Amino acid sequence: MQANIFFSVVIPTYNRAGFVAKTIQSLLAQTYPHFEIIVVDDGSTDDTEAVVKGIHSDKLTYHKKKNGERAAARNTGARLAKGDYVNFFDSDDLAYPVHLQTALDMIAAKSKPEWFHMGYDFRDPEGNLLQQVNELPEVLNERLVKGNVLSCNNVFIRRDVALQYPFNEDRDLSVTEDYELWMRLASRFPLWHTNQISSTVVSHDQRSVITVNRDKLIRRQELFLKYIWQDSECLRKFGDSKKNMEADVYTYIALHLALTKQHRPDVVRYLFKSVVTEPKALSTRRFWASLKHII
Repeated sequence: MQANIFFSVVIPTYNRAGFVAKTIQSLLAQTYPHFEIIVVDDGSTDDTEAVVKGIHSDKLTYHKKKNGERAAARNTGARLAKGDYVNFFDSDDLAYPVHLQTALDMIAAKSKPEWFHMGYDFRDPEGNLLQQVNELPEVLNERLVKGNVLSCNNVFIRRDVALQYPFNEDRDLSVTEDYELWMRLASRFPLWHTNQISSTVVSHDQRSVITVNRDKLIRRQELFLKYIWQDSECLRKFGDSKKNMEADVYTYIALHLALTKQHRPDVVRYLFKSVVTEPKALSTRRFWASLKHII
């Protein structure tokens, strides 16, 4: 079985000319040789195209499309993929040489699972280790209810599953589109995990998740709740945790707004909503951290 597994690594990218070459080179350095890399350029206006086309490898293909945000780029890559499994890798992060071999070992151990996840770490642009994520349970379905602990780089989805359950392309959901898909998949299939670290998230100041826009943040999080609860399988599987998840989203909004040192009325409003929804929110660190930043 192992010799027949072929991987498709899809790299969605937008204006990452200064990062994407290192990402591609880290993937080309894999110890396991049976894979392709599909770069889906989501309408870049910088030198991304020239950078990618300057890397010569028969494993690498480049596809440019009109801008549609990451979900659309990832779905495009999944449709182009030839592999048994699809891995969506961010264009500013790095894979360790064992990335695909670790995935191969998981596929063998779990008998070709629908999807799975592997350990990862965070490093600064100079390569200094900031944090390791390698203490998660073997099955992560219930853990996802408490927040998105997955690195998209380390999620592998069997291609037939990826095509049946694509990313939600609502542009207003962008940045949280991965978590929304993880919840849909977790309501249907076991989510296996290994704590073996196989990639690194590079923490730089251009990462889109760092920027906070009040209206977009609120809209995105409220859409997340809307989409997961309108999914019948999510409601069936995780309905008992509905109040906890909603309260968690409200404190998430409150904290991120509080960190801007602005929007004090909104912070208070969402903290109030969290406690009304689930009184236990009052005992969470995030609740008190939000208050601390506005007092």
